[in-house]
Amino acid sequence: MEDVFDDRRDDILKALVEEHIRTGEPVSSRAVLDATGLGVSGATIRNDLAALERDGYAVQPHTSAGRVPTSKAYRYYVDHLGPTRLRVATQNRIAGFFSSVQLELGRLLKATADLLSEMTHFPAVAVTSGPIGEQVRAFNVVQLAANTALLVVVTNSGRVCQELVRFQAPVTATELDRVEERVGQAVVGCDLGAEVMPTPSDVDPHLRPVVKEVVEALRKAETRSADLYVGGTHQMASVWDNLNTVQRVLEVLEGEARMLEILARSPGTSIQLASELGLAEDTDLAVVSSSVPGSGVQGRVGVIGPMRMDYKKVISTVEGVSRELGDRMGS
Repeated sequence: MEDVFDDRRDDILKALVEEHIRTGEPVSSRAVLDATGLGVSGATIRNDLAALERDGYAVQPHTSAGRVPTSKAYRYYVDHLGPTRLRVATQNRIAGFFSSVQLELGRLLKATADLLSEMTHFPAVAVTSGPIGEQVRAFNVVQLAANTALLVVVTNSGRVCQELVRFQAPVTATELDRVEERVGQAVVGCDLGAEVMPTPSDVDPHLRPVVKEVVEALRKAETRSADLYVGGTHQMASVWDNLNTVQRVLEVLEGEARMLEILARSPGTSIQLASELGLAEDTDLAVVSSSVPGSGVQGRVGVIGPMRMDYKKVISTVEGVSRELGDRMGS
């Protein structure tokens, strides 16, 4: 904190934030005194609250009302939170979900976003980077018509990549099987993006155009952008009373590039407030996200909620889900 604060005022600021999170109302000096148990007078608490207000950490909606923490106060609060612990019941629920679910990566991420939203009661997101670098586990070319096929690639993370392939001339099922076998021999077991494609001399001359189209489709699959999944948007009306705020949050969630930019953070847990996201200062929004560890796939899960959220609970839940998702994706 750039202002000089002693331990007492630090405790008062923490109590101010936590009481406002709990009640949603302006916090009185009596409530702060009861919450902190400090052996000082009510006048001392009022003076310290006035100092917090002067330094930009609190506002007083009305002269006779208590005080409300500002985004500056929330920033200080989350920056000084100690380690959070997940409740045993919550941990068991998360572990039970990931041990029982058997889904390909896209559906797993959507289910994860839904789970995180259900547990926190806020909109939630799950995102992974593109498939480059993931190992090819299965490779299939499924014929749809004489000159059309569907390329299906399954990676070691469980991601399923699909691309439509159109051929310049009709291809028989037998010819397509030969192409699938030849290209599959080159790519299965290798990382997507590796230069392991069959050369023209490896393929019958009349099938080289077919191989070329299949390889180009695979290149498209490799270069796909990150996948973003959102859950719990139906809860927004109950989270934010202000319709303008709901609209702003919707714009963030619907702007995929913006959401990916917000979630593009260093490994670990991140807490971002509206003013740090290029949003209007008065936007009541905070994003808590955590990277998915040890899965071999870069990704993050997160929650979008009001600044007045129970950060201890939300952080521990987000981190618990990210750990279990990492274990599931890496298994």
